[in-house]
Amino acid sequence: MTRRFSKLGATRLNRNLFLGVLFCLGMSDFEKARSDGQSRIVSVGISSDPVRRSEDLKDLSRFDILGVSLGENLAEVRLSDKEFDDLKSMGFQFRFSPLNTQLARESEEPYLTPTQVLDGLARLAQSYPEFTELKTIGTTRRGRPVQAIVISAHPENLQQPALLFNAMHHARELMTTEVIMHMAQTLLQNYGRDPEITRWLDSSRIILVPQVNPDGNQLVHDGQSMWRKNAWETGGRTYGVDLNRNYPALWGECNGSSPSKTSDSFRGPEAASEPETNAMMKLVREEKPVANISYHSFSEMILYPFGCRSEKNPAVDLFKSIGLEMKENVIDDRGNKNTYAVGTAPELLYEADGTDADWQYREAGVISFAMEVNGRMQGFQPSYSKWRDQTVSRQEGAWKTLIRRTLAQGVKGNLRTGQTDLLSYRIKLEKNGTFEDFTGEDKSVKPFRPRSAEGFIYNVLLGGNYQLEVYSGGELLKAVPFTVEKNKVTDLGDIRI
Repeated sequence: MTRRFSKLGATRLNRNLFLGVLFCLGMSDFEKARSDGQSRIVSVGISSDPVRRSEDLKDLSRFDILGVSLGENLAEVRLSDKEFDDLKSMGFQFRFSPLNTQLARESEEPYLTPTQVLDGLARLAQSYPEFTELKTIGTTRRGRPVQAIVISAHPENLQQPALLFNAMHHARELMTTEVIMHMAQTLLQNYGRDPEITRWLDSSRIILVPQVNPDGNQLVHDGQSMWRKNAWETGGRTYGVDLNRNYPALWGECNGSSPSKTSDSFRGPEAASEPETNAMMKLVREEKPVANISYHSFSEMILYPFGCRSEKNPAVDLFKSIGLEMKENVIDDRGNKNTYAVGTAPELLYEADGTDADWQYREAGVISFAMEVNGRMQGFQPSYSKWRDQTVSRQEGAWKTLIRRTLAQGVKGNLRTGQTDLLSYRIKLEKNGTFEDFTGEDKSVKPFRPRSAEGFIYNVLLGGNYQLEVYSGGELLKAVPFTVEKNKVTDLGDIRI
């Protein structure tokens, strides 16, 4: 899951007595809890009040926060010997976590390894050649390919909206790759059988990246079950970079990552320093997706931009509307719907800078979410036999909702000019008789670019009156008013420039 780094806040010795339950772990019990020879995991009590919870998590962020349960007011935290002593001095209440059993695993089979992911994608491409395009989008520091698969009834057609789904920025989050691979199989196997899926693949390109961080994932399969980062090295030692703190948007701007290479949230020596980060950035710039889900674990949350508290999302109503609908349709580990928390990282947890969702939205206007799958009792690597099939099927409601919403309502058209590569456009929403840029007059999001060389444009929007403004450089070339109605995509046709 996402986590932040900051300096230790002031100790509050009685900070969680309001919970009404005192649960502490003595040093002898903590020694028994030790599983991997280097660390242990404890469940730490945090406040139910959002402001105080943020303060608690800020103080805990010097440690490795694995996940959070808002319903139980608990954070799962991994500690070394010294960190255990530090935690005791801070006045938090805590107890032994059942996730310690995951530290002792020698292998993560049958969760997919990097080689098995590549083999699985190759089999899908061979089995459905007319519906797939397999792309190597980058190569890791250790020479492993990062691959994407494009799924569409017309994969070569760029005159249709694209949606992106990716997983495993963080190596230990093994279930996330399974979600994407299941998604690929579900879409391909049901074309021609399921009318809705058939309609989606006839009218869009769905791009899946099941494993952004194969180097880190191999380290997990080699026995480092809690490894989070990639395989960045310096001085002959592998430290790793947190890929989801390495994107240029807000990189290092709000103390939502760490400058220390030993930290699990190390943001890298500079923005976009890592080949995996650059692979995803190149893919977004080439494909110009309309919407995205980045899968993470664990905490059962749906997060949207921005990760820094000071940044205001000008399209927050659109993000919230889609996020709440995904919440209605995703099923949690207890088999219930409508329980996932929805909001920004600062609202629900803490600040996080340099994330892919923030970069995708700010750079390319992608309506991008981070989905935290599984709850605290399952952690990063739940029992495969018990939880794999349940989890991937329960996640269908979220990704299907995003596809459904993206294709059901918005605006499309074609900018007709011989200089499409020089054009950009903004969409303004009418409020109180004037048009306001729904992506932010403060330029918090860059102007949109046509989604193909032929000038194709597409944006998911809420209902309302809008104006499309086409620019070349800073010069306004054309303004086209239009209205978006419920469950309709307004087609502007050819827009002659």
